[in-house]
Amino acid sequence: MRSGAVALVLVLAFSLASCGKEEAELAEKAKQEQAELDKGVAAMNAGDFNTAISTFRPLAEAGNTAAQNNLGWLYFNGKGVPEDDAEATKLFQQAAEKGEAAAQFNLGEAYEYGNGVPQDIEQALRWYRAAALQGWPEAEVNLGRMYDEGLGVGQNPLAALRLFHAAAAKSQPQAMFNLGVMYGSGRGVPPNGAEALKWYRMAADNGFAEAQYTLGNFYEDGAGGVMQDYAEAMRWYRLAAAQGHAGAMNNIGRFYADGLGVPMNEVKTLMWFTFALPGLRGEEAANAQTYRDELAAEMTRQQIAQAEELAMRCRDSGFMACD
Repeated sequence: MRSGAVALVLVLAFSLASCGKEEAELAEKAKQEQAELDKGVAAMNAGDFNTAISTFRPLAEAGNTAAQNNLGWLYFNGKGVPEDDAEATKLFQQAAEKGEAAAQFNLGEAYEYGNGVPQDIEQALRWYRAAALQGWPEAEVNLGRMYDEGLGVGQNPLAALRLFHAAAAKSQPQAMFNLGVMYGSGRGVPPNGAEALKWYRMAADNGFAEAQYTLGNFYEDGAGGVMQDYAEAMRWYRLAAAQGHAGAMNNIGRFYADGLGVPMNEVKTLMWFTFALPGLRGEEAANAQTYRDELAAEMTRQQIAQAEELAMRCRDSGFMACD
């Protein structure tokens, strides 16, 4: 009896030692994988896409879901490899099916817009829901948008509002802007201008260009719960313009043309309308083009050269040195 008991203890001790060794090996393997993944992400962020690809590929082939998603992103954007939406989507699918939230979101977008797969709104909803259930804020925004628009589901502003709030709580600026729109228009909630302004300002403070442009409009017109203030309008337009917002660029040009809060300046007017034109559409584009051409026809060669020189300096500075 005693020998049997001792033998059992020995077996248990051997088993525990074996399990401990296996756990240690697994932990070491996971540590090495994470170090390689971090190396690939650092290379990707530094623009060294060849290193990123050579690092992610063996990890992806071994089933690492984060590497599969990141490699898919590189194929989707043509970074270090020829752009290949089908290959990107295949990698997103592999990672999404194993529960990688970022990949589920990316796969949802692929199905919504038909990138690398046939467009399929039901599949888009499926993968957005999967990622949203894991709290992925961009998925919450896109799923909320689909509920708000009734895209593939019954229109449900309340569900949209709930999802936007969930994403905004994670500091997602698109969600903040969408809440501003919903509170401002009374969609899913009673109209509330103060609440709308709060969310627009939060989105703008988080760098969301459309919200910055919207605040610019409010201050220009004295609307949305703020007093008219051309200087403040110009400040928000400049922040949006620095991100390439064509409407903001157009409005800055108009401010210089009309002397709204700034001295009238034909050189700067020409520059800002020229910047804006590629991104404008419809009547706004036609009006800007007509005004720009008429202005250029009245300016001297020296003024046009000044506008071109200023535009180069402005663009090279990331729209920070434009005066």
